[in-house]
Amino acid sequence: MDTSSALRILGFNDKQARVYGTLLSLGQATAYAISKASGIKRPTVYVVLEELREQEAVLKIPYAKKQVYIAKSPELLVAKASANIQSIKNYLPILLGLMPKERSPRVLFFEGQKDMHQLLWHPHQTGVHKELVGFYACNKNVSHQMMELVHDYNRHLQSQHIRTRGIVPDHPSLRAFRQQDAAYGRTMKVVPVGVYNSTISVDIGQNFVRLIDYGGQQGIVIEHLQITDALRQVFEMVWRSLK
Repeated sequence: MDTSSALRILGFNDKQARVYGTLLSLGQATAYAISKASGIKRPTVYVVLEELREQEAVLKIPYAKKQVYIAKSPELLVAKASANIQSIKNYLPILLGLMPKERSPRVLFFEGQKDMHQLLWHPHQTGVHKELVGFYACNKNVSHQMMELVHDYNRHLQSQHIRTRGIVPDHPSLRAFRQQDAAYGRTMKVVPVGVYNSTISVDIGQNFVRLIDYGGQQGIVIEHLQITDALRQVFEMVWRSLK
């Protein structure tokens, strides 16, 4: 990820990212110096600097003979963004309450490498999940890139303290995962491959069911409380039946 991409995550557009990044590297500078270093026309630089001042990302040094600007520390910008995210999370139940109480399920289909990232992270944007449960598949014919994505997702679950309970086949492709279960907050019951050897994972959150074919890079998310509750009951019934 380059500097501009990182700044866009903080809410800057392309020109704001270029001006802020240039000013950050210069320490303090006039609009002329920023224009020369960034390649952006000076009138545009003035406009962008005012936008950045409104976002509290840039300061104008008072009493300077020339208009001199200085960039605020990126640490302050990240801290502000984190505080904003936490504030929004506090209002999430209220915002979710505004959604229509549909009885029909919402079904989302994902396909391809880029879609698989959205497939894994999407449900966590639509609800607060403390535990996932499910039936997890063998890793047959899964690409290296897809496995890297799976590891990133597992680290995300770990960072968010989201626990996982699952039923998994005793397959060689999963044994490395079993060695990391305790560190990642996973509790798994392992069953013989002759009993369960699916290549499709089914996991269940608070308000969604997700079916994932990692090898084929396809998946479906079903968002429906009644369906979620029914499949969670099925999982709990099977879970209790296993040692």
